Amino acid sequence: MFINSSRREFLQKVTDLAKGVGISLIFLPIISCEKDWIIPPQLKGEFIEIDLTNEKSDVLNFPVLNFLGSGVTKQFEQINYGIPVIIVRVKKENKIDDFKCFSGMCTHDHCFGKEKVRAPIKLETVEANKKICRVVCTCHGSEFDLLNGGLPLKGPAEKPLREFKCEFFPETNILRIYY
Repeated sequence: MFINSSRREFLQKVTDLAKGVGISLIFLPIISCEKDWIIPPQLKGEFIEIDLTNEKSDVLNFPVLNFLGSGVTKQFEQINYGIPVIIVRVKKENKIDDFKCFSGMCTHDHCFGKEKVRAPIKLETVEANKKICRVVCTCHGSEFDLLNGGLPLKGPAEKPLREFKCEFFPETNILRIYY
């Protein structure tokens, strides 16, 4: 490969190779790290249980999970890499699917934290009979609808929030979140 090359050609090829390796060393860790946050890990089949009796709103500081569209943010080391999750009441029928649980990490710039993505406090009617449960990321203003799978309502985010499977047990007021 390099036997019939001049010294200048040889140095040019070595320089090009070094540039390629250097770029790979810089961007590969960033890309692989981002994939860890974007691609949901396989469920381990484990869960965490929360007694919802006294869970209070981040804003109103009183138990709110009895109201449709109300929510709280909670942080668990085992779930979502320790990033807060948003728990929201989407029905009030005392059934297993009365709640939904989403990652509190915005899909736009991956910012997170209780002060960054606040839990919703009410349902809104936006059109004739269309209701939404809006949550806003305070980093860049993205808005998501938690009634409809965490889909973005307003950018810059283009992808929905990550949703976690959860079950509600009304007889004990326990919510089970699977991870």
